[in-house]
Amino acid sequence: MKNQYFGDVRDLFKYDLIQRILKELSSSQRFTFIPMLTKNENDSKRGEGNKRDFDNAKKNGKPGTNNGKLTEFLSKYKETDRDERDFTAIKNYFEAQGIWADIYNEYFDDMKRGEYFKNIPGAYLHNPLIFVDPDIGLQIKKSTEKHLLYWDVKYLYDRMDESSTLMIYQHFPRARRKHKEYSPEGRSNKLKEETGNLPICISDNEIIFFLLTKNDGPEKQLKEIISRYKGDYKKLIIGNVNYNGT
Repeated sequence: MKNQYFGDVRDLFKYDLIQRILKELSSSQRFTFIPMLTKNENDSKRGEGNKRDFDNAKKNGKPGTNNGKLTEFLSKYKETDRDERDFTAIKNYFEAQGIWADIYNEYFDDMKRGEYFKNIPGAYLHNPLIFVDPDIGLQIKKSTEKHLLYWDVKYLYDRMDESSTLMIYQHFPRARRKHKEYSPEGRSNKLKEETGNLPICISDNEIIFFLLTKNDGPEKQLKEIISRYKGDYKKLIIGNVNYNGT
């Protein structure tokens, strides 16, 4: 992820879903944020994170827009210069909601990928919701610093304890029709191959979150939480995500 995008409409979905899970999942007591942070760049073609029309998002029923406190907190970053945005401010929001947050605030270097993940403190992987937020998502044929490798997922999954949940951010894949392995269904199958468990998926057809647990208790609770969340935002897709985008 990049600081320049902090506070956009997609963050409403991201942080609202995390808050809902942490408030309702009995096995998770805190939030660990692994951002895979990369430096800001000149990204004028994509609007430099200026998808910040929260009123329109509310009108269209975008996920997270029912959370007034989060909307108020993030909306102030609309007027903040992109080089002054700092994603670590989200810690203040969560702790104001009674949720303890640990942020692994290190810049990610693809050449030191193994070291980056190895240096995550063990305490960060004990009894939390662990959220990994790469720029784009899971690996492709020619992965870069913007991608989370399946090896990285397995490493984190193996290190986390039985009460933890691993949550992964993924942009909805443009190449999903041509490359089925990049579709949500293909990603889910690969994650099961690597970890032994099929992830729970939730998507708004723009971004996807994959959630992995190690035992049946938290998994059952997560499915119930995700189902209730979809009840608040009817357009969401859960479970077997429709990778045709229809």
